[in-house]
Amino acid sequence: MADTVVEFDRSAAGKERGARLLVLATGTLSTAHLPFWLNWLSANRPHYEVTAGLTDSARDFVSPTALAALTKSPVTANSWTTPAGSLEPVHTRIATAYDGILVYPASVAFLSGLAAGSGASPFHLAVLGTRVPVVIAPSFPPGVLGNPIIGDVLARVGAVPNYHLVEPRKGKSRSVDGETDVTAPMWDAIGIYEAAVDADADADANADADVDVDHSVSV
Repeated sequence: MADTVVEFDRSAAGKERGARLLVLATGTLSTAHLPFWLNWLSANRPHYEVTAGLTDSARDFVSPTALAALTKSPVTANSWTTPAGSLEPVHTRIATAYDGILVYPASVAFLSGLAAGSGASPFHLAVLGTRVPVVIAPSFPPGVLGNPIIGDVLARVGAVPNYHLVEPRKGKSRSVDGETDVTAPMWDAIGIYEAAVDADADADANADADVDVDHSVSV
């Protein structure tokens, strides 16, 4: 079940928000539009520190060089091996270094691996291990969303408390003559992310208030 779409905050106060955000892109045709969306994000959330991460298949659709230029940050690879050949705990660094993770767009393969609890890649393991809000924006080929297997996948992913699914939009398929379920615009994903951050902050404030009340009671 996807989260309710939250209207993106276009106010001056919204534009002042800051966050350390990792945008993980997977292998879908929608990934080709990621430079546009990162440019939009930098204009509308200039205080966000954004890092892009690419699966191996995502690199067939977008250039790491372009994403690094747009984010002013090196692109994170979905590998435990550094360019120098040494091993690095990429998954633990990702899980703890950011205020939020966007899987944008999320392929069927990535969603299925996540629902299965796969730890076969650093990105899957990082998303499984993090406690920050994870906003997942699926992209589906024609007909796939209607398959009950995918319904089960989405139900498992959507049941995780810090995961937030973004409802796909209808769009024209590039492979068949008809509509398909394409990745929602990034403002939907950012709206849901910021709403999740605000809800977490409210929950923490209420918990602190409850503790103060308990400490004030005389016995």
